[in-house]
Amino acid sequence: MVTKTLCLCDIIQTERKLLSFSGFYPRRDNTGIFFYFTRALINTLVTFLQLFSMIGQMVIDRKDLSKLTDTLLYFMTHVTFLVKLINFGYYRRNLLTIEDDLRAGILYSFSKNQLGILISKIDSCNMIAKIFRLSCVLCILFYSFLPLLGEEKGLPLPGWLPYDTDKFYYETVIFQNFSVCVTAFNNSTIDILTWKLITIASGEMEILKVNLRDLVHKDASKTKKIFRSFIERHNALINLVHKIEFVFSKGIFMQFLSSVIIICFTGFQLLVVPMASIQFVFLVMYFFCMMCQVAMYCWYGHEVMTTSDELGKFCYMSNWYDSDINIRKSITIFLEKTKKPVVLTAGKFVTLSLATLTGILRSSYSYFAVLQHLYQQDS
Repeated sequence: MVTKTLCLCDIIQTERKLLSFSGFYPRRDNTGIFFYFTRALINTLVTFLQLFSMIGQMVIDRKDLSKLTDTLLYFMTHVTFLVKLINFGYYRRNLLTIEDDLRAGILYSFSKNQLGILISKIDSCNMIAKIFRLSCVLCILFYSFLPLLGEEKGLPLPGWLPYDTDKFYYETVIFQNFSVCVTAFNNSTIDILTWKLITIASGEMEILKVNLRDLVHKDASKTKKIFRSFIERHNALINLVHKIEFVFSKGIFMQFLSSVIIICFTGFQLLVVPMASIQFVFLVMYFFCMMCQVAMYCWYGHEVMTTSDELGKFCYMSNWYDSDINIRKSITIFLEKTKKPVVLTAGKFVTLSLATLTGILRSSYSYFAVLQHLYQQDS
């Protein structure tokens, strides 16, 4: 068996550093705390200022459906980020508890082959994270350069401002681009942090499945000791998933709620904007980012649910019939417990699963059809 060949906390090291740079990740000491909170205050203030600017623009464009949906598209993204950020900030001290759980020795008992299972899942998640980050960077670049490619000077984001934007054009562009960078940088990092934590849980569940299947029931005392460690590991993983859900659940719920609207409005804008335009390309990339954001939550949540649901089956695949009566009783109790799979929810309302993803897409299409009908009537 291999013990502590890697530290599970190192898997989220990049996200820890990025959120610490923004001033949002919890600290274990007060070193440099003033600059830490100053960075967090600046990031939050910039996002709120851009949000209020969009609200003013929506009031002005309330009778123009095309312009209103364009503003609502970015408005919902900012609102979602702020809700996720506030939720993250409120529960962030619990992340330190999760880190302590990831250092617990019970999670580090596996063979080299089993370690490969975990690393494979982590590598897959890292690849998805890189693709998602790259798409976010490309969206930011389009945000920045799209106004410069038009005949008239435009702003990266729709918004009402209490001054002449032509006079302070470049200052306004810099501010809005900074606002976009803050939103994309922190929003994507919180998403990826959640995905990686869920991946760790599902990878550990996979290892537990293999351990249960390969358990040899010969020496009663040895088997009892090993099986007890499996039960402790299972309980530790259930607690880990519950803590992840406790920290991120409300933010994920807001993400799902807004994704229905954002995907709908993005689809509507793709219908309105000319296909040969640069803005159409930007909207396609933006649509990909939004889809990736919600799909990955459902995908990784579904993995935890299905993997935990298979624990009983893999336990039954061992030679349990060769064990003594006391171990069989323990196995029976364990099998009853595994009948209820471990699930992650969004706000205790929605289960993270592929069925939920299908429901989100179905709802988005329904709202899109209504918007399309209203637009055709106005035309």
